[in-house]
Amino acid sequence: MGKRHVLITGAAGRVASILRQHWGDRYRLRLADVRPVMDLDLHEEYVKLDITDLEAFIVSCEGIDTVLHLAADPSPRADFYQSLLSLNIIGGYNGFEAARRASCQRLVFASSINAVLGYGQDRLAASWEVPIYPQNVYGATKCWGEALARAYDHEHALSCICVRLNSPTFDQSNFTEDATDGGISPRDTANLFAACIDADQEVGFAIIHGASHHKDNWFLVSSSDPRVAYEPQDGTAFPRT
Repeated sequence: MGKRHVLITGAAGRVASILRQHWGDRYRLRLADVRPVMDLDLHEEYVKLDITDLEAFIVSCEGIDTVLHLAADPSPRADFYQSLLSLNIIGGYNGFEAARRASCQRLVFASSINAVLGYGQDRLAASWEVPIYPQNVYGATKCWGEALARAYDHEHALSCICVRLNSPTFDQSNFTEDATDGGISPRDTANLFAACIDADQEVGFAIIHGASHHKDNWFLVSSSDPRVAYEPQDGTAFPRT
């Protein structure tokens, strides 16, 4: 079997840049965004894509094994009618439908810790099976994406893995010893999404917590679906490097 062919939407953004830096040529990458993606390597190609255009999305998915759907408005303060409706609701749906129509094997959806942020008030570990608990409309749009993932797995047998991503800014060389929530490091971010892409095809619908391993944190990686083999290498539970 050759390298998996992966489409990354939102490829000009921060998370995609982290993945490209850490993955090297692990996968063949089709990088899709409305903005240009620069400094392409031999295993990469760029396609211009507006995720609100379903037909263009379907074309971008042709020949792809796994769609990594990162494109969205990432701001918890984003306006629903000006941005969230088109990018997170319509653009979110188009990713699943385009992957289905193009006969892709899997879609990895970039959800958010905001889908369950309400549980943090009581410092509970929000297991992946518990009901969603958003505290803002942005978080509710990520719940919509998770619901689509479950529906497309059930109705169309499209393997859909949702990553409830924390902020990918944790620095293993510089953190406060008693920090309660340090996010996820770039290295762990890359390892996490790679684990979702490489997971056994029998994994249909799954939810994974996108965090590093911290000593004092309610958002625990151990509360993820165990069928996806993600093991954090960074976090406040490890010594500084």
